[in-house]
Amino acid sequence: MKRGRAVQELRGKKVLVTGGASGIGKALAMRFCAEGSELVLVDIDEEGLGKTARAIESLGGKASVYQADLMDRSQVELMHARVKEEVGSPDVVVNVAGIALVAPFEEIPVDVWERVIGLNLMGYVYVTHYFLPDMIARGSGHIANVASAAGLFGMPFQAPYSAAKFGVVGMSEVLRWEMSRYGIGVTTVCPGAINTPIVEKATCIGFDDAKVRRNGYAIAASPERLAQAVVRGIKKDRALVVFPRFVRAIWWLKRMSPALGDVLGKGFARLFDWQHK
Repeated sequence: MKRGRAVQELRGKKVLVTGGASGIGKALAMRFCAEGSELVLVDIDEEGLGKTARAIESLGGKASVYQADLMDRSQVELMHARVKEEVGSPDVVVNVAGIALVAPFEEIPVDVWERVIGLNLMGYVYVTHYFLPDMIARGSGHIANVASAAGLFGMPFQAPYSAAKFGVVGMSEVLRWEMSRYGIGVTTVCPGAINTPIVEKATCIGFDDAKVRRNGYAIAASPERLAQAVVRGIKKDRALVVFPRFVRAIWWLKRMSPALGDVLGKGFARLFDWQHK
């Protein structure tokens, strides 16, 4: 059996990015373009996909676009078949697409739970399920799953989002260990708040939308800097990319002292609760 190895060279590689119409997905697509990769962009937003593709082509790159609702398994299956037939199996698959939610646990309807977990976790499962066999047959490839800091430590008032992202982190860790025998790398990405439309589009229940978004933007990092860190992590076959530094510090603190992490989590929940309507 082959062992996992770093991709190292991305020039000429086919890279599929979900959520490529905007935000982190778009920033990653542009970064891969700069590396000389051929892009395969997937999103439900057809107009946004076109804009990203045109931006890539204006730089001399190549991009193919595929509209799909990643919460619909049949659409993902069809998208995989089309990609494989029209452009060939991707060398790298990057799962990015997601939605955010801010709400007290007791006020979250079940259908919202299903929607948040449906895209943030099951969408990743579907895409990986259909594209992974091609990599196994080839004996090479790389999967990068963009989770969140909320997948390393719980985020008060983001229970469905944290649940989904913890699931992505666990799935990715197991996948990395299992896929090493096929020469396939797996990288988990856990960023803090990033300055993207996900902040603007976040569903808020029981909270003032404007205040939540102001707070989100106040600590948000650049998607371009995150994209650089992700591409570097893929090229070096890193198991985990945590960005930016303050997120790594919080994660380290929680691991070193779970009791202190518990105190801080409760304190953050009380601090944030003053904005609850």
